[in-house]
Amino acid sequence: MFKSSSTADAVVASAFSDADELASALREALAVAAERALTELGQQGGFANSELYQIPLPSAIEKLRQPLAVVNQDYRLDAFQATMNQAAEAGVAAAPGIVKDTINNLTLEDLNTLWQGEEDAITRFLEKQSRDSLSERMLPLISQATDSTGATRSYKEMQSALPSTGSGFFSKIQSFTGIAASDFDLDQYVNNQALDGLFAAMAAEEKAIREDPLARSTDLLKKLFGQ
Repeated sequence: MFKSSSTADAVVASAFSDADELASALREALAVAAERALTELGQQGGFANSELYQIPLPSAIEKLRQPLAVVNQDYRLDAFQATMNQAAEAGVAAAPGIVKDTINNLTLEDLNTLWQGEEDAITRFLEKQSRDSLSERMLPLISQATDSTGATRSYKEMQSALPSTGSGFFSKIQSFTGIAASDFDLDQYVNNQALDGLFAAMAAEEKAIREDPLARSTDLLKKLFGQ
């Protein structure tokens, strides 16, 4: 199964007793990268306090800063962003089970195409295989979290805080940005951003495991990528 013309590939393959052991090492690389990313982002402040993964305001909403500033209400944008990030942290709590199932279901053929791939090849393959399932599982939790963390309330408060001219908040979004109300779905936006952050964090962890001996925390990882 693990045939290669590369001398480097042959050296790594020879370190394993059989294809199953090599597959176990590859699954472990995925599992370790996923666990580290999930731990980082699923904790309090995982998104909100991260320079890399903090979820930004949608551009359509950010453009409302000026009209909100007219009535000294632009601070609501920062409150809204904070609650969106808290909702993302809650949503990521749904990810571990799906990620684990996807890793366990990878075939030897799947793994054979990944073990000497690009620095994030394993993560991107996992994303392709599991993103839809993760999105479906996370969205209801995101929806609950946008309510419980106050993101929905903050969103509505921005509506009422805007100057009263015109025909409401969404008409102002359309007026300032050219985007209609139906183009913005709060829960879906947070869900998509949370998934982007999760897979980006996993890719960073995979890259570290491939390149940094100190990041190879298990014997199998050391055998797969070197000491």
